[in-house]
Amino acid sequence: MSSWKYFLVILGAWCFTTTAVGADWGKIMYPLSKTNIREKRSVESRLTGQLKAGEPVKADFLQGLWYAVFSVTERRRDERAARGYVYAPLLTDLYPCNSSSQTDFGRQSPENRFPHESEMRSMTVGVREISFKIAEEERELLFIKFDRFYTPELSGIQGKYPMIIITIHDASPFGDRYALIETGGKLIKRVRSTRDPKIPMAQIVLDMEPTKNFFVKPIFYEQDNTYCLEIVEDDTRKK
Repeated sequence: MSSWKYFLVILGAWCFTTTAVGADWGKIMYPLSKTNIREKRSVESRLTGQLKAGEPVKADFLQGLWYAVFSVTERRRDERAARGYVYAPLLTDLYPCNSSSQTDFGRQSPENRFPHESEMRSMTVGVREISFKIAEEERELLFIKFDRFYTPELSGIQGKYPMIIITIHDASPFGDRYALIETGGKLIKRVRSTRDPKIPMAQIVLDMEPTKNFFVKPIFYEQDNTYCLEIVEDDTRKK
């Protein structure tokens, strides 16, 4: 059975990935558990909000073990635009996940996903291109190019038929040209895409090789609205 180092916690261990950098400043970090956001760099300061475990934020302006935290969609490197401050040891660039047969990766209600997304709910999301590439060091890459900046939801299923599921809400039609992509990869066997016009919602499903263990890392390329999943086999479990 496959185990997913990025998505799932195995025997209480933390899953591993590297920091994804948003725009040209800050770094994407995650709280280890429910974490308070403070108005100032002090535990005595009033609360301005909370982060859920695993909720991504853009962190910058580290001072006295406190980060200023921003929405991941924030483009201005301006401390006045911060949501507040979080005690740095409570944040990590390793994504903490929950173990289950089906796992959500930061799945939240539309109201809580990101502050700026309330402004985007009425906008459809266009999928311009889906592509697969086998890169150096046996990395397998899935690229999704959108018509605007967008962060999809991720979930996964373990077991005999492991899958990684990418969900796109308010998706505009993109035809059947990406209905099935046979990859020829060792980790990603095929990519299937469907869209329900009644919701509307699209899902891109990666059928994974059940005998492999692997790391998964999401990468955001804001400059060209491209979302990437990088998947690498976990060789350490062979030893």
